[in-house]
Amino acid sequence: MKKEQLILSFVAVLFGLLVAGIAFYFLQTAKTIPDANTKTASITSPTPTISPSITLTLDQPRDEEVVSNKVLVVSGKTQSNAVVTVIADSASDVITPSTDGSFSTTVNLDNGQNVLEVISIAPNGESITIKKTVTYSQEDF
Repeated sequence: MKKEQLILSFVAVLFGLLVAGIAFYFLQTAKTIPDANTKTASITSPTPTISPSITLTLDQPRDEEVVSNKVLVVSGKTQSNAVVTVIADSASDVITPSTDGSFSTTVNLDNGQNVLEVISIAPNGESITIKKTVTYSQEDF
């Protein structure tokens, strides 16, 4: 008798779970969401960034260079119709490149680490910047 009651209880629990699961399924599929609570997500494809039409390359100095001369030559190449500005920690210089776009100037360095910023500005206003760090040291390595 006890075994029959245990089996009957087990079957009743399974049947109850089955009925509750079916009822929950139908309840969830019949549910509607009001339009006021829905949100629309729009996916836009990324647009490529337009690279500037102006170029700038520096021949001298190299980044993280350690020099023993207080006067440093800064040289490079850009468009011939651009204006080049060289900004150091203690001074700045405005240069007009030659007809082939090359430019060169000298900069006086402070003791220790110096950050040089070279900016090339095209006539249409576009600009490109290169930063270099140069360390002036009189110690022998």
